[in-house]
Amino acid sequence: MTQHPRNWLAIWIAALTAFMPSARAAGIEPITPAQCDEMKARGVMNPGSPVGCARLRLVKFSYAGFDGKTHDDGEIVVLDAVAEHVRNIFTQLQKRGFPIAKAKQMNAYKGDDDASMADNNTSAFNVRYVAGTSRLSMHSYGTAIDINPVQNPYVTRSGGALVYNPPASAAYADRKKTHPAFAESVRDIFTANGFDVWGGAWADPDYQHFQLSAAMAERLARLSPVEAKAEFDRYVAAATVLKRS
Repeated sequence: MTQHPRNWLAIWIAALTAFMPSARAAGIEPITPAQCDEMKARGVMNPGSPVGCARLRLVKFSYAGFDGKTHDDGEIVVLDAVAEHVRNIFTQLQKRGFPIAKAKQMNAYKGDDDASMADNNTSAFNVRYVAGTSRLSMHSYGTAIDINPVQNPYVTRSGGALVYNPPASAAYADRKKTHPAFAESVRDIFTANGFDVWGGAWADPDYQHFQLSAAMAERLARLSPVEAKAEFDRYVAAATVLKRS
């Protein structure tokens, strides 16, 4: 049977594009039972978590690396209600050319936040307390994101001296300087997508950290998945309208 010329053209285009590098479109996936078991085994999902695996989503995305290349291995786990807006955040970061060192699930670090920060890993869900307290971090809800911790330090005070975490981040203490990976340069992207609490504005600045308010995170966790998504979508839309008015 003679092939229609258009069929040959379609075959040729498909074959050509199969060998062309392309950025992976950002996607959202549920957490599978196997993934949930791994999170528990590695100390990322712990007893007392305010949300279960059924309420979490894995967001996969491409990002601009520090090497100037596009990387397709970005993965971050967040609350289901905020997943679409998190996908938007990373899509917009890539479009702006904001560099990210790496973005691995916290499984890779067995839930060790210090190890993740030292590796300059961008991360989200991890059931743990706020350092030095018995209060759950917003990471435990999947409603907080830490981005490029080395370039965006967590700064505390000890005996009158400043302490930088991770230690390598002390090289980026001067925020009057500019750096392409400084979080303040993309604060608008996070704010526009509902992550409007920035740790860089705190008395002990946590420049890497963006989150929802505790009240919002707790409310979303109490609602059903459908109700929580609708609530957060309304919140983001209302904030956008207010900003434009």
